[in-house]
Amino acid sequence: MSKSYTTNPPAPVALSFDAIDELIYNARLGDIQALKDEISKSAAEHNVSASTIIRSAVDTEDESEGGTGACLLHWPAANGNFAPDAGLTSEDLASFLNYRNYTGNTPLHWAALNTHLDCVKALVEAGADISLKNDAGHDALFLAERADWSVVEEDDNKNENNKEEEIEIEIKEGQDDDEKPAPPPTKARAVVEWLLSCDKGAGFEEAVNKQEDTKMEDAQ
Repeated sequence: MSKSYTTNPPAPVALSFDAIDELIYNARLGDIQALKDEISKSAAEHNVSASTIIRSAVDTEDESEGGTGACLLHWPAANGNFAPDAGLTSEDLASFLNYRNYTGNTPLHWAALNTHLDCVKALVEAGADISLKNDAGHDALFLAERADWSVVEEDDNKNENNKEEEIEIEIKEGQDDDEKPAPPPTKARAVVEWLLSCDKGAGFEEAVNKQEDTKMEDAQ
């Protein structure tokens, strides 16, 4: 079975590993000015447009050597640094918005997995396809749901451990346990709810059985 990343368009310019590393480093940090400077520098060196450099900045190191196959947009999406107003034109974004890494994850997959709601919103509103599935068969909604399940299960385990301890709790007179406010939704839950409520989320449903496929791992 062929990997989904093989459907990516080829890099238009062969950049050096050092140039790619520098671009990725600035993208990861969210240092927009430094990133734009490096893009302009490489564009001048190769006598091409900034868009061409952006589309060429892909981590092409072999997967066995730690390479990810990720494009320049994956890193800020994963770290919550994605800024749609960073000088990228709609053409720039469209050229790699749904770019897949070696495991089939798009920038939206990484943003959802790491529960960065603002990044998820920006990517979807820019045109990211929320229906795309990675090589494990998971879409961005599923990854956000699974992140939420992990948080809930962790909280449940903590509560169970607390029950095993003998703790005296003083309840004020007239106070009702039912009056306690519900805990705020997790960051992952906020991503799930937004994806389900957005225009492009019409027709998507949450997984009925949250245990399904939870043991499967998505390489990043």
